[in-house]
Amino acid sequence: MSSKQYPESLIRNRERLIEKAKQLNLFSDAMAKMVFTDSGACEHVLRILSGIDSLVIKENRTQMVINKFASKDIIMDVLVEDANNKLYEMEIQKSDGKIDHARRMLYYSSSIIGSYLPKGKDKKYKSVPDLYMFYITEPDIWHLGCTCYCVNKRLNNLPMTYDDGLHMYYINAEVNDGSSIAKLMQYFKTAEADDLSQGKLSKHVNYLKATKEGKAAMCEFTEKIYSEGKAEGEAIANYAAAKRMLLKGNNSLQDIAEFTNLPMSKILELQAELNNA
Repeated sequence: MSSKQYPESLIRNRERLIEKAKQLNLFSDAMAKMVFTDSGACEHVLRILSGIDSLVIKENRTQMVINKFASKDIIMDVLVEDANNKLYEMEIQKSDGKIDHARRMLYYSSSIIGSYLPKGKDKKYKSVPDLYMFYITEPDIWHLGCTCYCVNKRLNNLPMTYDDGLHMYYINAEVNDGSSIAKLMQYFKTAEADDLSQGKLSKHVNYLKATKEGKAAMCEFTEKIYSEGKAEGEAIANYAAAKRMLLKGNNSLQDIAEFTNLPMSKILELQAELNNA
């Protein structure tokens, strides 16, 4: 006799999502997105990273996309504009990723400046916005034992600095030099609800992790991320299955579409890619 299959418990599922949310830190995309929608939390972090104590946020956005028609799009983790129309961008990386970090920063900075330079007859380029780039990683990607690496530009070895309005910093949570930036990075790694050491940042994290309203918001958001990730995984698996079936050549295109739940347009697109490979 087969046992009856029941759907997953709603109570247990919600408890699981809440526990998962409690364990997230600020190197998690989901947690960072929820935290940095709060201007107070953003302001606290940027004042420490930039050293500008008077910094006041006018606008802040998370996961903003700059679409490029003929080149690679960029997705900015956190983009902020202050009261003086200066721009601040934070990229948050949990791991090294084995990518060219310097060239990524170059591409991101040029894309941001180009997208936020107003059109007009500014032939002297006075309206090019100042941009502060903070590339935050959990490991020390440069392996030189510093918490913060500031990219300094000079003409030859002369004392005069070369100021083009672009300020670039690499920050990591691996090296703890006791500075205010290092203390902030240690908080990034834990983001515990009862750690109130980081002002408005801690206040918002505490709200999300320790209050009834915050837990509900975190639970809903975590469930959305989980569902999106599950759907993406299923799409990747279906795409791989369609590719295998096309390579074998034993099934019609209609059969492949029905088996993988992919639209016929995607099947034809994949077929064309395989034929041109």
